[in-house]
Amino acid sequence: MAELRLAERDTSAALARQFTRSTLAAWRSSCSHDDFVLAVSELVTNALLHGHGTPVVRLIDGGDRIRAEVCDDSPLLPVSHRVTPTSGLGLRVVEQISSAWGASRRGRGKVVWCELATPPNGVPA
Repeated sequence: MAELRLAERDTSAALARQFTRSTLAAWRSSCSHDDFVLAVSELVTNALLHGHGTPVVRLIDGGDRIRAEVCDDSPLLPVSHRVTPTSGLGLRVVEQISSAWGASRRGRGKVVWCELATPPNGVPA
């Protein structure tokens, strides 16, 4: 497991992308790095826009899958809204590229998570 605490800043999504790429490289993960980085970025962006408190990114290597969790202090669970030119696309992207995703309350806030399957070693993602 790897964890990163983020500040409530515009640069936090970029830091989360960098953290995710370097963690996947260190783990030598065979999942699609670009897809997973995009999913994490969308979850962090949603936490920054709709949550409050210090977002925490947690990456978990489950062997046959990689899981990302983004926690924040808002108890409000995400809701897929109609996609408009300015909002609503983030969760749709996560839905499309993840093998599974969800959200639940944790402590006084929530965790929003997604998973991507990892192909066997040697098989390109």
